Amino acid sequence: MGKVVTFAALQYQPVATGVNTAAITGSDGKEMQAEVVRLAPGAKLAATVPPGCDRYFFTLTGEATVANGGGAHRMPAETFATLQEGAKFTLENSGKAEAELLSVIVPPPGKSGTHPGFKGGITVAERGKQPVVDIPEQKKHRIHFVDKSAAASERAHAMIVEYVPETVTGMHMHPNAESMFVVLTGKVRFTVNGQDEVLARGQAVHFPAGDRHGLRREEGDVSFLEFHVPGSFTSVRG
Repeated sequence: MGKVVTFAALQYQPVATGVNTAAITGSDGKEMQAEVVRLAPGAKLAATVPPGCDRYFFTLTGEATVANGGGAHRMPAETFATLQEGAKFTLENSGKAEAELLSVIVPPPGKSGTHPGFKGGITVAERGKQPVVDIPEQKKHRIHFVDKSAAASERAHAMIVEYVPETVTGMHMHPNAESMFVVLTGKVRFTVNGQDEVLARGQAVHFPAGDRHGLRREEGDVSFLEFHVPGSFTSVRG
């Protein structure tokens, strides 16, 4: 079943000094492990990407820096980072206010994966500096972060999607992939488990493989971060 998550209502747990995390997918995430990471000013999270996994971060609010032996990368708001398996890294709040980031590990740690992953160490992509791909027949724009044209990995497909006012994505499902949508701007009307749910910034929705869903603009300039896991997936309409 699809699941709507409101970040402010999650139960956060401390994992390091000034670092708190809360699960988005939980046990429903068979192909991805997604969570919200909150960093107090100056706080650091030091970790290693699990073997057989990619790890992705997206700065929701504030700013951060992700670093490894190859140097440090700034992550202002709405910046996407891709880290390869085995990468030892430090994620630090480099601003003066709390930073909130989305973290996604694909596949979940401990699950054997058969899809080749990202091999570029660490790379970052700021939303406002990336190419915007126009899809006129679907009345939407895309900014790719993980796919053949960006950070190359077969473990996931990740992008920001922007809708025009009349855009409608009809009911469909992905029989071979999980999906997650994180609203960035505007309000989006999703069909979740047969019911309409209006989501705004600070909310996400997760759909297991084979779960039917649809979406359309509800209000404002709509954009959202969208994941499909694994990266090679099919869509079945209706």
